[in-house]
Amino acid sequence: MSEIEAISKDNINIKIGDYVVYINTGTKGRVVDIIKDEEGNIWVLLDNNLMYRPHLLRVIKQYKTTERKEDLEEVVKEIEKEELETEKLSDMDFGDACGAG
Repeated sequence: MSEIEAISKDNINIKIGDYVVYINTGTKGRVVDIIKDEEGNIWVLLDNNLMYRPHLLRVIKQYKTTERKEDLEEVVKEIEKEELETEKLSDMDFGDACGAG
């Protein structure tokens, strides 16, 4: 288990077992490791085998050693709900709108 401090976008100390979302793409996953590379950069490894910088992650649910099966099922429901909302946004037709304001 890692003792490296990894602070999320929402200023929460990320721990192994936490559920997080990568704010740039909406990718969600469970933290399996926290790593410091040779340059001193901190990386959070998710269960999708991808590493993310902690300041680009938002904590969805913090892992507690007393988690019950029902609690984990609730986390899965929350993640599925967020995925549906993300899909709805991506399915919207913005016509000829451009990115400039």
